[in-house]
Amino acid sequence: MSSFAGRMKEYPNMSLDRFDRENLHARAYFLSHCHKDHMKGLKGPLLKRKLKFSLTVKLYCSFVTKELLLSNPKYAFWEDHIVALELESPTLITLIDEASGEREELVVTLLPAGHCPGSVMFLVEGAQGTVLYTGDFRLAKGDASRIELLHSGSRVKDIKSVYLDSTFYDPRFYQIPSRETCLHAIRGLVQDWVSKSVYHTVWLNCKAAYGYEYLFTNLGDEFHTQIHVKSLDMFKKMPEILSHVTTDRATQIHACRHPKEEGFVPASRLPCGSSASDGTPLNIISIKPSTMWFGERTQRTTVIIRTGASSYRACFSFHSSYSEIKDFLSYLQPINIYPSVIPIGRTYADVTELLKSMCRDVSSSAVIYRPLGTLKRTRPEQHTHDVDCADWLFEGADLAPVRKRVMMQEAAPTTLPNPPDEPLPLTHMPLITGDYMDCTESNDDDDEEERDLEEEERGGERDEGSVSNSGTPPPRWEEFFTTEILTDSQTSQPHSCSDTSPSHSTPNQPITGSQTPELFVDDYAKLPSPSIPLSAGRGLSQAESLLIQSEDRCQGDALTNLDAGGEESGSHTHQSEPTASQVSSDFDIPSTPDSHTPGPDDLSDLYRRLAAGEEVVTRTGSQSL
Repeated sequence: MSSFAGRMKEYPNMSLDRFDRENLHARAYFLSHCHKDHMKGLKGPLLKRKLKFSLTVKLYCSFVTKELLLSNPKYAFWEDHIVALELESPTLITLIDEASGEREELVVTLLPAGHCPGSVMFLVEGAQGTVLYTGDFRLAKGDASRIELLHSGSRVKDIKSVYLDSTFYDPRFYQIPSRETCLHAIRGLVQDWVSKSVYHTVWLNCKAAYGYEYLFTNLGDEFHTQIHVKSLDMFKKMPEILSHVTTDRATQIHACRHPKEEGFVPASRLPCGSSASDGTPLNIISIKPSTMWFGERTQRTTVIIRTGASSYRACFSFHSSYSEIKDFLSYLQPINIYPSVIPIGRTYADVTELLKSMCRDVSSSAVIYRPLGTLKRTRPEQHTHDVDCADWLFEGADLAPVRKRVMMQEAAPTTLPNPPDEPLPLTHMPLITGDYMDCTESNDDDDEEERDLEEEERGGERDEGSVSNSGTPPPRWEEFFTTEILTDSQTSQPHSCSDTSPSHSTPNQPITGSQTPELFVDDYAKLPSPSIPLSAGRGLSQAESLLIQSEDRCQGDALTNLDAGGEESGSHTHQSEPTASQVSSDFDIPSTPDSHTPGPDDLSDLYRRLAAGEEVVTRTGSQSL
């Protein structure tokens, strides 16, 4: 029993084998075959009303299905809306939205399904990929390789999704005898019975109106007789079947059916009567073709089992077995598989879990080439080379042509030699390490691409955090300079020190020792440099400027407090003894000849003039600086 809702995820504007509920809004309909569980809503009043006012909605099916459908008067209103398609002939179909005029073009191919007369599979090709809807099907092992239109040249087409007839996708039905095997067993039983007398009759107790025509035609040819059926209407336009059936009950093989309102019917009673035309009682045996009953057996059985004095069961199926479905899927290797039928005793989750192993692993599919990724580190500049020549950029690297990506389960991390002057931080990388010299990237599936990108971004944040936290903390300028409180006259000046050196220090935070060594960390190029007014730097040599800056950092807080008119606290009233780092030779700057170290009063006066923008001229003897 089909549980397919009618819509495919890739092409939701078409409905297949379902014609009610949300399918009423479809732009086109497709019918795989004429079994009741695939025709829900097909004669509903809402759909009938839609067809009355629609000019573009059509029902696509095979020629045999069209004739079977229109043989029933209940579906006569479909006559002007049915389009029969040739088998194994790709057809361009345009789905049109009558309200907006939007168009969607699909190429649809009907493939033989082997389920019943007229049954087909739909191969749909469009902008969202190639999709196969099987409907109900019975294909033997190896049949898929013989369907030409499932191939493109010498290879199998790239099937994105398969909507699968999973009626017997259950290990209980691992092996179902082929129809040829079942036919052979039934033929032997019929031969033994009808050869006894003309009053020995066989009844084929078939549960469906059609689908057993394979038995009818082959048994009719074998015994040179016709099979009795209730009506010939459905076979009128199928001459290959019509010649093997009859409504004359004077035959030894019957396939007539009991009325639906009748309940349990003894196997010895024929629907058309249990006596011959001359009144002689008939000796009747019934053979019921079925599959589900055999799947419930716990022991190995034969193709035909006697279940009563005159009744038999024959293992006959027009659905593929578990092993046949596995063979079919293994050949196609689709990316997604959606079950259309839930086997008895199973749930949708059970079937989905069983089908996962048959889906193709997209990580091993064709390569999706990507542009060159961002390099994690740059090579040191080499100014000795010609700028126009880029060969030096690849010095020491083995150049190789672009290669196809081959995904592996595990890969050994690739490490590069670190330059001696710039060690790289250690980071934890997942499984595969990027080879930045080769610039190959691991590409996963598109569905996981966003997740991979998010993981890369989070990984990048962790790397940056490890670099900033593992090394020496960057110097904070508030530890060297404090905000100078200016008077009203000073705040009007456009270029003040407070404008260029904002302070975020805590008022109670003491300054212990000299902080000068912090200025000489490796990342000094990243730090903002203090600006000095142009007028203050005019006429000063480089050595004296460095000297003034160095001493200014040591005594800046004390002078600032004096400027503000406040009294220094006890901890700042005397100058601390120079530390070992201050007297180190690394920080000694040779003095300018004929110069002396300025005292606090001199520096205080100098800073006031600088802040006021006045010209500063320091004279020592006749030498002007």
